[in-house]
Amino acid sequence: MNIQDFSETYKHFLAQSKTERLCAKTIISMLERAGFTLMNRSDALHPGDKIYEIIKGKTVFAAIVGKEPTQLRLIGSHIDSPKLDLKANPLYGKENLLMLSLHDYGWIKPYQWVNTPLSLCGLVILKDGTEVPVDLKDTAFSVSDIPPHISRDQMKQPMSEGFDVSFLNAVGGCLDGSDTQSSAEEKIYAILKETYGIEKEDFAVADLCLLPKNEPTDVGFDKALIGAYGQDDRICAFTSLSALLDTAEPRHTALSWFVDKEEVASTGDTSAQSFALRNFLRRYCALIPGSDVDDVLENAQAISADVTTAFDPNFASKFDATNHADLGKGVVVEKNGAAGSGKFRANEARAEYAHRIRTLLDKEGIAWQTGALAKLGVGGGGTISPFLSRYGLDCIDAGPALLGMHSPFELSSKFDLASTYRLYRAFFSN
Repeated sequence: MNIQDFSETYKHFLAQSKTERLCAKTIISMLERAGFTLMNRSDALHPGDKIYEIIKGKTVFAAIVGKEPTQLRLIGSHIDSPKLDLKANPLYGKENLLMLSLHDYGWIKPYQWVNTPLSLCGLVILKDGTEVPVDLKDTAFSVSDIPPHISRDQMKQPMSEGFDVSFLNAVGGCLDGSDTQSSAEEKIYAILKETYGIEKEDFAVADLCLLPKNEPTDVGFDKALIGAYGQDDRICAFTSLSALLDTAEPRHTALSWFVDKEEVASTGDTSAQSFALRNFLRRYCALIPGSDVDDVLENAQAISADVTTAFDPNFASKFDATNHADLGKGVVVEKNGAAGSGKFRANEARAEYAHRIRTLLDKEGIAWQTGALAKLGVGGGGTISPFLSRYGLDCIDAGPALLGMHSPFELSSKFDLASTYRLYRAFFSN
């Protein structure tokens, strides 16, 4: 494969997929262009059929029915990323400024999200039921910080206190001398009503967020890296989708699950902890004579496709000297992904299954490495692996490493991008 061409396609995917709703739409568009159709719940399925389902606009299942349709190869990735959600009553005036009150979504460092251009995206549903997609490309919003000249006290505070989540209120407009309205709030609501038909109470039922306005770009003199928002975990969504699209006549049913809500501990009706997977497979098994959903799940093999932390030379003390992942060394396979001290909140793949994945990697000549999120005692995280493995199936964590994870501008390696795709494609095909 041509890594540069593949990377350009990936950057385009990221640019079109900045929220979970937009990502789901992009995925569906790519699936339909490749001949996938919405699963008909009354038609029997046959080997080679390409099907998909979308759940509540935020979770997508896509599958190619295998020659052995009850044997499942599942790759699960998540399509949500950290962002700043608008609160139910977000707009308020302060002196001449219109401010947006925000709520952090996912694990972020608040100070990384200040003094940077942010885009407003999401969905508003008007009182009459009209859906208004929002993606303001021609303007930006920003969370401001005070200049160093007057921040002596702030600079002495711990990072978590000098700029905490309570300061995450974005500037959304300004009243000036030419305006006839009495307040900035009145001015902005008038604009929203005239332009979109949006009224104040519509915000209470809207899905709206602010996210980084930057576009995906090459990084470094050699352009070996990609910098962009949302690579956790849309880099795995893209590679697993690409692997599925490039899979032909699989022996086992190849299933990609693009899931929501991972960044908030997989809670909610479109998350990995929901019954969405079981419900999809129940409908799938109803179209495969003689199949049983419990047997299909228990005998399945899965990859939890998620990113991990790459070694950062600026913070070398945070990493295990002999157990860390590096940018540019290939896909990272973690037997117990994202585990911190005690291996809490992590599934650990059994040795037999980890060996199967290693054998596959070596057979296909795929560059791979292992590692850990951080040195013991420093911290930990989570993936959807525990919520897949609870069905009794084999599951392992595998994906690329990132620098600057959960920041507005994450870095990935183009080589690792390609290595991850190769593993996912080999997994579907073997």
